[in-house]
Amino acid sequence: MRHRFVKDFKEGEFIESLYLVRQKFFDVTKNGKPYISLEVSDKTGMVACRMWEAEKRLFDSFNVDDFVKVKGKIEIYRKYPQLNLDSLEKVEDSSVDTTLFIPTVDKNRETLLKTFLLEIDHVKNNYLKTLLNNIFSNKELISKFASAPAATDFHHPYIGGLLEHTLSCIELAKLVMSKYSGIDEDLLISSTALHDIGKIEELSYNRSFYYTDKGRLIGHIVIGLNMVEKEISKISSFPEQLKNLILHIILSHHGEQEWGSPKRPMCLEAVLLHHIDNLDAKINGFKQFTNTYNDPSSNWTKHSKMFREFLYKRTEVVNEEKEEKS
Repeated sequence: MRHRFVKDFKEGEFIESLYLVRQKFFDVTKNGKPYISLEVSDKTGMVACRMWEAEKRLFDSFNVDDFVKVKGKIEIYRKYPQLNLDSLEKVEDSSVDTTLFIPTVDKNRETLLKTFLLEIDHVKNNYLKTLLNNIFSNKELISKFASAPAATDFHHPYIGGLLEHTLSCIELAKLVMSKYSGIDEDLLISSTALHDIGKIEELSYNRSFYYTDKGRLIGHIVIGLNMVEKEISKISSFPEQLKNLILHIILSHHGEQEWGSPKRPMCLEAVLLHHIDNLDAKINGFKQFTNTYNDPSSNWTKHSKMFREFLYKRTEVVNEEKEEKS
């Protein structure tokens, strides 16, 4: 069966293909008729599905992260595709090419990781250098770090996204330091390298991406803080002030308490990391959203929770002078 990618769906098409189950719900209509509501995906995007007058035993026959074969027709609901299902059945994993379903960073992960390790190797402070070496020499940790997404949805939501985001933040930090003086380079680079390390335990990313129980209950900021503090405790005579600064920067990198930061930034490097982190996340998030919710007939996306606005996705700028000459 030739796979039909979600990004290529067109209104009125009949679809018969395999997809990964991201979410599933069983509910009843206002008239009391049962139906199944799904969100399924492949590596190009997600689509909502509805199966009307469905039986509960069919709903119970598959789980989130299972692959299902669906048959149905594409309808447009609020300007975006929705799959109205005629049939639905679970498919065994052994018959599935999983590379079609799991989004992955579009860069070479080995190259990204090599570049990241070279960047942190430039740290000169002996205590910070030891801390970074101890953390990123752990083979299990570095494997998770190179594989994890940076988020489930909003930004860098793909395998390798955390690595790409962290390296991008380091590169932005270097640009900022080339412009402004008085910045502790080793402290900023080290904090940037470690700021999202807790996401390797906050998120599950074997197939679909979702929050672990630990991730929901504690969150990556505190998870990362605990990981770094534990490693610092193993380093003899690690300076107390340096410890407090790097932990503060990790704690405050979301900037505001309503955004998940236990503390607001209170040193220069913390202020810088907050804005660098936010900038990289927002740029990637904008691109992800405009690519995913792409109505060709409009210059606008649907409403974005991340930006709390409709997004203007047209990027072509009209050259008035050239237009007049032509």
